[in-house]
Amino acid sequence: MTRKHLLFILALLCGQVSFAQLIGFETGIPKQFQTSDKGKITLSTQYYKEGKQSLEWDFRSGSKLNVALEQPLTLDERMENSYGITLWIYNEAPQQDSIRFEFLSPQGDVSYWFNFQLASAGWRACWIGFQHMKGDKQNKEITSYRLIAPERKGRIFLDRLTFPVKKMNDRTTPDLQMPYNNSLSYRDLWHWCRVWQWEQYEYDIPLPTTLNQAEKDELCTVEQRLTTALDIQKAPREAVSKAYNVFQKARIQRSGTGFIGAPILTPDELDRSKGEISWNDLETMLSGFAYDTYYNHSETSRKNYFTVWDFAIDQGFSFGSGMGTNHHYGYQVRKIYTTAWLMRDAIWKAPNRDNILSTLIFWSALQETRQPYQYGRDELLDSWHTLLMAKTVSALLFTDERERVRALKGLSRWVSSSLQYTPGTIGGIKVDGTTFHHGGFYPAYTTGVLATVGQFISLTNNTVYEPTEDARQVLKSAFIAMRNYSNKYEWGIGISGRHPFGGSMKADDVAAFAHLALSGDLSGEGNAFDHHLAADYLRLCEKDTPEARYFKAQGITPAPAPQGFFVYNYGAAGIFRRNDWMVTLKGYTTDVWGSEIYRKDNRYGRYQSYGSVQIMGYPSRLASGYDENGWDWNRLPGTTTIHLPFELLDSPLPGTTMAHSRENFSGSSSLENRNGMFVTKLMERELKNFTPDFVARKSVFCFGNRMICLGSGIKNSNNSYSTETTLFQSIFHKGINSIQINGDEHKEVGFYQKINCKAEQPTCIKDSYNNYYFVKDGKIKVQIAEQKSLHEKTRAVTQGTFASSWIDHGKAPNNATYEYMIWIQPTSEELKKQALQSYEVLQRNNDAHIVHDYVTGITAYALFESFESQTDKLFHSIPAETMVMYRNDKDKIILSVCDPNLNISEKTYTTKEPSRIIKKQLELKGLWKPTKNSKQTEISYKANSTSLTVYCQHGQPVEITLINLPQ
Repeated sequence: MTRKHLLFILALLCGQVSFAQLIGFETGIPKQFQTSDKGKITLSTQYYKEGKQSLEWDFRSGSKLNVALEQPLTLDERMENSYGITLWIYNEAPQQDSIRFEFLSPQGDVSYWFNFQLASAGWRACWIGFQHMKGDKQNKEITSYRLIAPERKGRIFLDRLTFPVKKMNDRTTPDLQMPYNNSLSYRDLWHWCRVWQWEQYEYDIPLPTTLNQAEKDELCTVEQRLTTALDIQKAPREAVSKAYNVFQKARIQRSGTGFIGAPILTPDELDRSKGEISWNDLETMLSGFAYDTYYNHSETSRKNYFTVWDFAIDQGFSFGSGMGTNHHYGYQVRKIYTTAWLMRDAIWKAPNRDNILSTLIFWSALQETRQPYQYGRDELLDSWHTLLMAKTVSALLFTDERERVRALKGLSRWVSSSLQYTPGTIGGIKVDGTTFHHGGFYPAYTTGVLATVGQFISLTNNTVYEPTEDARQVLKSAFIAMRNYSNKYEWGIGISGRHPFGGSMKADDVAAFAHLALSGDLSGEGNAFDHHLAADYLRLCEKDTPEARYFKAQGITPAPAPQGFFVYNYGAAGIFRRNDWMVTLKGYTTDVWGSEIYRKDNRYGRYQSYGSVQIMGYPSRLASGYDENGWDWNRLPGTTTIHLPFELLDSPLPGTTMAHSRENFSGSSSLENRNGMFVTKLMERELKNFTPDFVARKSVFCFGNRMICLGSGIKNSNNSYSTETTLFQSIFHKGINSIQINGDEHKEVGFYQKINCKAEQPTCIKDSYNNYYFVKDGKIKVQIAEQKSLHEKTRAVTQGTFASSWIDHGKAPNNATYEYMIWIQPTSEELKKQALQSYEVLQRNNDAHIVHDYVTGITAYALFESFESQTDKLFHSIPAETMVMYRNDKDKIILSVCDPNLNISEKTYTTKEPSRIIKKQLELKGLWKPTKNSKQTEISYKANSTSLTVYCQHGQPVEITLINLPQ
């Protein structure tokens, strides 16, 4: 990814407006504002959106409000693409006309203009960049602009005016007032900003003339379930108290035809030091007053609830309003919807009912579901997580039952059609079960998403509104993936995105396992419910729930923890599990970013995907030895890194860094879903404080409870700081923990030792969590130390005590190597065996890492370059960048072939371009025949050899069983 691409992503994700001087009309009317044609401008306190007053413009037909610029503005191409104007306009009554804005040259030419529709009452944002304005755009010099009144008498109020805005918000939101003010909003990525586009959709589902009894009964069933799901039994005191506190600070008062009070603004424009409020404050007030009304029957809260609604609509949280930019609003309005359901009877009787309902329905984006889901639409996780419940509530808030039925049908269809595997790197669920957000595998955004979709399935279970079985099968794959990469509820740092020590399955995610299980048997076994999901639920659920009691009564017992090796190459990742432990292996490619680093999140997370091998031996990060306090960000286990001071490891860009590799050979493969391997062609990008010639070739072979870790070709030109491969870094509890080196125990803080390891005299280190590290090649260092670190968000100093060990490759290494084996939590019986005799490294150089495991009988190949051999027992040749695993089974071999490359053509922030097939041709010695036909493989013969062609896609291993043919 080029620096240009990274800066573009920064603009997309941050999207903050860089303001010129804000004119709030608090100190008077600027002299450059002049009226003509009997129009009049005055200061007014009747309405305001900033401070305590606004500019009132009383106009006549065709009046003009002229604004001269203090200095001429000449637009070049860059400025035309970034500059614009922002202001808020108050209109007292809906009209069928508009205000025209014109930008004038010194000669009076109008090269840029736009219309602002006056179709709504209240405050509405007027944000638009020059690139989206109308006009011939020939004359680039601007000396003034003017507002032209419609052909009638009237008045409007202006406030929060900024011109020129030097960097318009990239996510400026089209709406009823200005439907064309941002062409980017029609991209698949900008789902938040598409609400007005979707408002133009019309239902292709006819409105029923009448409802039969069955339809009424099913509608009633869904409504009753929703009430049960949203009933929290009593009003939370804190929520009610917060509602009154915010309400008091908001100082809402009726004024003219509307209101005054604390201006409601989007987070991008908000200044809380001025007393301004945003969507989350609306949520606080509306939900708190709703709870108090519903559970405590408070008449005061009921009045306050509807006062807040009237005020919010007047302020622009209303039908057809984009509020300038609405991005990410869903995260701040969820309780507005859940409590609106509790208040539905009162809303239906309210004088302002229609405006409240139209606002709720519009902002829920229910209008998107009037048509089938648009395949390739991005950022589904945000939509499912924050707006699916809002859509459900809104669908059931129509006063006409027939409208509710149609809306639910449309919503159900949309949910079913959105629950399909999405292509490329856009958001949604991938064929391997990984869930994508921000163009990457992102468990932290998955939690809550599965819960919300699962809840929708629960609400609609056994009704015509239930998502299809195909949709639920896709959803199940995401549940199974989350089960596999979580131990018990938490996942590894390598797949944590910008939350390196955070993120976990929550109780509502666990509950969703039961919801999905009860929707029907998705295993194909013909049971009344899915016994496998039910067993997973019982393992994860720690409460005595009705679902748990039911499953147990049906003979279901808790499932064991997942066992085996799981391939997730849409994240260039592998998960290795036995007993109750889990290992997360992580790399990155041209299609998979290595880490998500924000300006104030995960500042030091550069190395998350540099071949990390993180053991979670116990059911949490903390219990497994991982804590941010004192953590050395350079030493995530398994990674090969340049050990930098934190100020150099800090985020290299002022905004977002999501670096991709230039290599594609990174990911995992498995054999029989039991054992597996991981490989990464590591390279570092050319960014500030990076070392662009830093490369390494790394592999991990996973058998039983052993991992053989190999490295070769480790080199870079950084002469200032050492390159290291970390064996472990884990919390050390003084007086409780100890480590061992070749059987000698060490438990004192301050311990430090250097050891030169050789194949004929390997070093054995035991960490504090019952894992053994046998190092055959490398200069290792071991320490128990008090460490100081910096917090990944605040840069505050943190402290902790850790035991650590690493292989020191020195400064500017040239083709450095390593070899070590990790024995994970061996039993006392296993410890009697000679672990180092369990495997043999057949090759370890820049061309290939090949290992034979004597215990499982598996031979595994990580081929960085093309492989040809006269001495190999099975293969004449294997193409470059291929992972192969096989084992003999009498006269058969069980073989897997994998290229982890997703092979996506377009390299951009996100793409809907699909993974393309990669053809791999392997030459086997002897004659072999597949035991069954497969579309993913082809066989041909020549002389005494077999040509096996394998069609790889989605980074998934292709497994085949071959039987030896007699010569």
